[in-house]
Amino acid sequence: MSLSHIALSQADDIGQLTVSIDRSRQTVGTVLHELIANTDMNVAYEESTLDMQRTVKLSYTEKLDITEVMDAIADATGTDYQIVGKQILILKKEKTSRTVNPTKYTLSGQVSDAQTGEDLIGATIRIVGQTLGVVTNVYGFYSLTLPEGTYQVSCSFVGFQEQVVTIDLSSNQTQKFELSENEEVLEEVVVLASREEDINITSTEMGADEVSIDVAKKLPALFGEVDIIKTIQLLPGVKVVGEGGSGFYVRGGNVDQNLVLLDEAPIYNASHLLGFFSAFNPEAVKDMKLYKGAIPAQYGGRLSSVLDIRMKDGNSKRWTAAGGIGTMMTRLGVEGPITPKGSIMVAGRRSYLDTFAKVSNWVQGKEINSSQQFYFYDLNAKANYRINDNNRLFASGYFGRDVIATDIGSDMNINVDWGNSTAMMRWNHLFSPRLFSNLTYYYSNYDYALKFDQEVSEFLWDSDLQEHSVKLDFGAYLNPNNTLKFGIQTIQHAIAPGNIETYEADGTKDTHNLQKNKSYESAAYISNEQVVSKKIKLDYGLRLSNFQNVGPQEVYTLDENYEISDTVQHNKGAYNSYWNLEPRIAARYQINSSSSFKASYNRTSQYIQLASNGNFSSPFDIWFSSTEQIKPQLADQFSIGYFKNFKQNTYEASIEVYYKDLQNSIDFKDHAELLFNENLEGELRVGDARAYGVEFLLRKNVGKLTGWIGYTLSKAEKKIPTINEGNWYNAKFDKPHDLSIVGVYDITPYISIGGSFVYSTGGAVTFPTGRYYYGGAAVPVYSERNGERLPDYHRLDASVTLKSKKNDNRRFQSEWVFSVYNLYNRKNAFTISFKQEADNPTVTYAEKSAIFGIIPSLTYNVRF
Repeated sequence: MSLSHIALSQADDIGQLTVSIDRSRQTVGTVLHELIANTDMNVAYEESTLDMQRTVKLSYTEKLDITEVMDAIADATGTDYQIVGKQILILKKEKTSRTVNPTKYTLSGQVSDAQTGEDLIGATIRIVGQTLGVVTNVYGFYSLTLPEGTYQVSCSFVGFQEQVVTIDLSSNQTQKFELSENEEVLEEVVVLASREEDINITSTEMGADEVSIDVAKKLPALFGEVDIIKTIQLLPGVKVVGEGGSGFYVRGGNVDQNLVLLDEAPIYNASHLLGFFSAFNPEAVKDMKLYKGAIPAQYGGRLSSVLDIRMKDGNSKRWTAAGGIGTMMTRLGVEGPITPKGSIMVAGRRSYLDTFAKVSNWVQGKEINSSQQFYFYDLNAKANYRINDNNRLFASGYFGRDVIATDIGSDMNINVDWGNSTAMMRWNHLFSPRLFSNLTYYYSNYDYALKFDQEVSEFLWDSDLQEHSVKLDFGAYLNPNNTLKFGIQTIQHAIAPGNIETYEADGTKDTHNLQKNKSYESAAYISNEQVVSKKIKLDYGLRLSNFQNVGPQEVYTLDENYEISDTVQHNKGAYNSYWNLEPRIAARYQINSSSSFKASYNRTSQYIQLASNGNFSSPFDIWFSSTEQIKPQLADQFSIGYFKNFKQNTYEASIEVYYKDLQNSIDFKDHAELLFNENLEGELRVGDARAYGVEFLLRKNVGKLTGWIGYTLSKAEKKIPTINEGNWYNAKFDKPHDLSIVGVYDITPYISIGGSFVYSTGGAVTFPTGRYYYGGAAVPVYSERNGERLPDYHRLDASVTLKSKKNDNRRFQSEWVFSVYNLYNRKNAFTISFKQEADNPTVTYAEKSAIFGIIPSLTYNVRF
């Protein structure tokens, strides 16, 4: 509500003064400011008593008494007031219990979406008029212990209407909240939503980013396909090396140093079609969060980041479906209740580039080769069942596959396929309103196969990485100022780097299997989120990790030239072990209600890594584990930041500075041979690495125009004794400048436009800088490792979304999405090769290769 003016009546009692209002909402601070500015009244209050950012909820009438206005302020802030002459005194509300040590009780429950029944992750529960509050966990659960009394409890979540209930806390109570989305505001009714959350100011989190799946769906994308990996690539501190690739590099870390989780199960290759699309169907995704720094203690095994993606649980209210038909693929998701206590979600998609090619050949009268294939598909499924209020079961799975088969000439066919599969079972149990547990088992498998087939011979190579894991997590809500988390996990890794089979025309078969590597990775952790004072909040913890190589295994010993000097045969059982302590701490100092300073430190360990010898990752890169000769990689990251919100949290701004020191960092010698190599360790080189930078982010969260501007200035370097003469050199993913401008403008509720512009320094590469002749042959002279750069990269994408109005039962809605990738047809360099002129071999020229020019696309989406 906005005070347009204060009318001073002739009433003797100043409490009967009337106030004219209009229909827009305002905060307590604005209302009081108007009272003081437009009358000769004074307002007295203690700063710690009054939350000036609370929204005042008034009925719409021509005029209101001052007492009605003050009643509304008191209700919104949990205070009392008195009017004495021309002065208003705002007082703390008297507590219902006056005992020295009042009895405490726990308020707990779930927060969910009223329309779908989905748990809301990160919803805020606050005590009105106090600084006390908690945030729901990844299962929508909250717990808050308070002294006996009567409280106004607010539940809010960005994009949803706030709910405020009055609780008489005289015993442990369960309070469930079902929040409705802020979709429409009727002319006759004033609906006041909660102020947008200030969690970025009040929490200890830094280097953590969330992007709503609804926002991702409005942004332009390659071939018009929503891609959550490409969305997070638009955030500061996240870089991409190849054009259109789904791999990402975070704060100077390699692509394998990101832990990508789908419902707590790791995904080892999160891409389709050689990296152009991510493995995550938007119809199956509920929530995603990226940790770049201050990584919580419950996560481990990677150095740079954690991308935690949660699948939808399934609509528990009614059956719904959503899908789309686009330029490259078709997708469909179905969800609904299967019993009064359970629900299910199933989503799938398939590309049809191969179908288009066959249709095109048929139209042109060309021969159709049925053996040629080029497609991918994936399937997500999840079910949950609520046994009772204290027990809930979940089961989910993912299966995705890429298939490429083509004729490469000389009567030779090539067949390539790769894919991920996961299965997860989870049991949530509530021991008490203050103790929550989660027991998880998951299975994850990543495999690939390569086959060459000729009339006279056949070659087949396949590889896989399998994991089984059991994890037990606890959350103990000790009191409003302390939330304890602790747990244990064990993972069994089994890596088969290569199984090779060859067949000759005479029926001869030859088999060669590279050694399978088995290992166990275990960890225990504990952390506490502590409110020290109104201004200071800490989140500190410790993770203890252990890695064991287990036999039977034949281990090579290398000499100073990295040649095999001896072999040792280990029998069953552990023969090598590493232990690492990983402290984590994050601190927040809140300057005021709209700004804070934060700092964090964390150590991380990584025991399995990726062997990749090029500038771009591929499905055939090899995963390998730490051994007696390959020590685990370690990283220490320090970061500080300043966070500021403007205009009632409409705008968020932050600046973060980080420094990361990496030990036992790996790289590969020049011209390393990685495939079919028994002695992969001999190709490795080990040293140090460092990464440092500053990240700027300005984000607008509400209004017709939303989006963000992110900029990163950074450096990533390595120093390995046998590479580049032992001097520091650029990491292949080093890009000093990286800029993203992202925006979505809702012209009407049914028409929106989206755009993104990206600019970055060109990737670091090794180029020939000269040549000399030896024995009549030209020999190139190369720059230092990654000493040259590709041209700077920049691109503009745009999209328009046209939604239909919902039909009478509000269940069916469709939309058309027009998207243009690379709007001004920038030919960004994918690679640069150097060739000699045919007529004059002494002249060498550079030839740039670009993958994409301008790409328009059209997608039709439907939801019912």
